[in-house]
Amino acid sequence: MTNPSNKNGQYMFNFLPQNFLGEEDFMVTTCNQNAYMAVKMWPEWQHFSLNIFGPKSSGKSHLAHIWISTIQNTLPRPIQIPILSSHSINMKNVNKITNEHQYLVIEDLDSNINEEAFFHLYNNYNVPGRFILFTSELPPSKLALKLPDLRSRLNIIPTVEIMQPNDEMLIALIAKQFNDRQIIITQEILDYILNHSERSFDFITKLIAEIDEISWTYGRAVSIPIIKEALQNLTQNQQLELFI
Repeated sequence: MTNPSNKNGQYMFNFLPQNFLGEEDFMVTTCNQNAYMAVKMWPEWQHFSLNIFGPKSSGKSHLAHIWISTIQNTLPRPIQIPILSSHSINMKNVNKITNEHQYLVIEDLDSNINEEAFFHLYNNYNVPGRFILFTSELPPSKLALKLPDLRSRLNIIPTVEIMQPNDEMLIALIAKQFNDRQIIITQEILDYILNHSERSFDFITKLIAEIDEISWTYGRAVSIPIIKEALQNLTQNQQLELFI
């Protein structure tokens, strides 16, 4: 939380958004139903691992937390189940990770991983009683990996896609993003965002953050003019990124 600032005789507090990651906070619709069901099928997986892939901000990390909670609920006492970036796995720590953790979440699987370390990680966990949940934007079969043995192993991991949001998911996503920031919106605000924004998880997430920032800066409640300014800012940022 930043220091309060006096705007028009009122104090404004910029609270950091709370990211609610419980199962009750996960909205299941047709675009993510298969991924949710696949996670909840554990421990009846047909493989020691599962890959959930989909666009940025589509709820892959939320599903990882649901999976962790599902595991914890089966244990007599909680254990540490780490969520690691794929880029943090290397030959210096792969055996330590294996020895210390029975369950593992590895996020942002892509073509820039340490392939030798991942080959060892795969083999280390491909035994009874060990499980890994991978998340990525692309399925492993689409990754430009150089090591043939690793490529063949990752290609047999069961994969489930989260698709771009439908209207039902967009409404739930917008409501959740505002709720995480403790902001109440009207139906008019919701309809305007639905009708004027890019229909993707990532854009909606960035848009709500931009609306929140502008609202706090001006010391005013969220309104249509603030949303218009936020949309304009994001459009300009996207245009600038094309030239970088």
